[in-house]
Amino acid sequence: MNEKETPREEQVDELAHKMSQWQQANPQATLTEMEEAVEAELAKLRKQLVEAMVQEKEAAIQEEVEYPQCGKSMVKNGRRQRKLKGKEGQTLQLDRQQWRCLSCGTTLFPPG
Repeated sequence: MNEKETPREEQVDELAHKMSQWQQANPQATLTEMEEAVEAELAKLRKQLVEAMVQEKEAAIQEEVEYPQCGKSMVKNGRRQRKLKGKEGQTLQLDRQQWRCLSCGTTLFPPG
């Protein structure tokens, strides 16, 4: 990886390389087929980027969280796998921190 290139830039370069290889393997592809191939690869990249962004956001969450309903302190209650539907319909699998309210015992995942 180039010193100035970020991991995300590397992903974009990899995508461009994949598409170039696809085009070489499919020289008679129609415009529609090209668009479908690009969209399929973009969906994979979109999923990876969203999952990474959620993990980065979660890492920035403060150590003590208040439960929105009662304002009492929450504590970490272990990490759980969550499967959510993304905007484009793909399933995002996230490893998220679950929190538990010390007062009422309610558990939740922070928004985001």
